[in-house]
Amino acid sequence: MLKTENVTKRYGALTAVDSLSFEVRPGEIYGLIGPNGAGKSTTIRMIMNILAPDSGSIFLDGKPFAEEDRNRVGYLPEERGLHRKQKLSDVLVYLAALKGCPARVAKPRLDGWLERFGLSEWRDKRIDSLSKGMSQKVQFISSVLHDPDVLFLDEPFSGLDPVSSDELLAFIREFRAQGKLVLFSTHVMEQAERVCDRIVMLHRGKKLLDGSLRDIKRDAGGDALFVSFEADRKAEGDSAFLERVPGVGSVASDADGFILSLKADADRDAILSALAGRGGLRSFMTREPSLHSIFVSVAKGDAQ
Repeated sequence: MLKTENVTKRYGALTAVDSLSFEVRPGEIYGLIGPNGAGKSTTIRMIMNILAPDSGSIFLDGKPFAEEDRNRVGYLPEERGLHRKQKLSDVLVYLAALKGCPARVAKPRLDGWLERFGLSEWRDKRIDSLSKGMSQKVQFISSVLHDPDVLFLDEPFSGLDPVSSDELLAFIREFRAQGKLVLFSTHVMEQAERVCDRIVMLHRGKKLLDGSLRDIKRDAGGDALFVSFEADRKAEGDSAFLERVPGVGSVASDADGFILSLKADADRDAILSALAGRGGLRSFMTREPSLHSIFVSVAKGDAQ
């Protein structure tokens, strides 16, 4: 388990990370999320011992994170950087050696990773001959070639097309299935929803939310419904009609239907009966709040 306790980092008058505490468990993908400047990268760098916290503690498996723990960690930084004039295979084998993985072990592993990413024919090419997407895949391989127990990923999908993103996500989930610990940092809330089991949400260095996506969405209020009607029954009066249904607080148009925000005492069965009685009801389903909408709401509250 990875644990931070009241970790703080200041740059002069700016507090980049403010008394941050969270836990990351083996066998899960834990999201460190928030907008640019929220303190995500600073937090990862403190965990990696690249930066020293001004106060607070960081533990790995119940012990203070130490220099020798670095070889247990794979790190994909937001700022990509590989030796561009060097041969791909030489760079990756060298980086694995820096993490305590000898060439005799790294080379067969590298063959396997290059094959999985469709890069085998590029193993003897220089890094600067690769496309941006290929370079991103190579950078990911560099973070996992030494078979780390802990994987830190800072904006890992940047520069990847949708197919490559799906491919990378499958590999990340393999690490989770192996019981490894994965810390995933992003400012893209849709990615966090798709990837993470639990999250900590940062804003201006402070923790706003921490927990499973299911619990966070439940606590944020899933009291909304999406409803739609058959095209020949949809009329301009729909919105006004929906606003008069007992239990409905407000109505907003959404694509081919409407989002109904419900009052605290709303009876969903009664609402369904009222809508079905009008005829032409096509869809009636719970609409969970998005992580994006939750963040905007919580961040606004924090700013007040």
